Amino acid sequence: MHIKTHICVLLAVFSVCNGKVFTRCKLAAELMKQKRIEKTFLGNWVCLIEKVSNRDTRAFVVTPSGKKYYGLYQIPSRWCRSGKKGGECNIACESLLDDDIADDTACAVDIFHKEGFKYWNQWTVRCKNDDTITKEIYKCPDLSSPRSSPERDLYAERLRKRRRLVRSKAQYSYIRQVYGVHA
Repeated sequence: MHIKTHICVLLAVFSVCNGKVFTRCKLAAELMKQKRIEKTFLGNWVCLIEKVSNRDTRAFVVTPSGKKYYGLYQIPSRWCRSGKKGGECNIACESLLDDDIADDTACAVDIFHKEGFKYWNQWTVRCKNDDTITKEIYKCPDLSSPRSSPERDLYAERLRKRRRLVRSKAQYSYIRQVYGVHA
């Protein structure tokens, strides 16, 4: 038996092996349903997940040095706690091994906001500057539409940010006028 089989059998005793292996398109659609990941980064997230866990929510790795990595995103035990909520994501490590990816994704997004994609070595080595998966996922039926493309989505996001900036500058200017504040 392979080590993964042993681990899954061991985890099954604790009833945690209720996992799921996603197809690329189903994963992309599920990530978009989570509403935590910007569509412009979707290809990076799908690539990361493919390279670190092969899209398997039950993925569990113990390195020779004893470090443990859990779930789709291969989140290390620093971010979770075995047996109960804890770690930097305040989550039980075992909950990263089930088919509910909402908590996994929330933790991964927290890691991303603190560390960036570079936190995951496999993203740096196998996904950075490679848009192959991005091009493929936009062919998925749930994601492809004549109105949607990575370039169009990036443009729309930049436009929204620019509009917010213009509004905040206008508000700042108005406040300066009303209160007589001079820069």
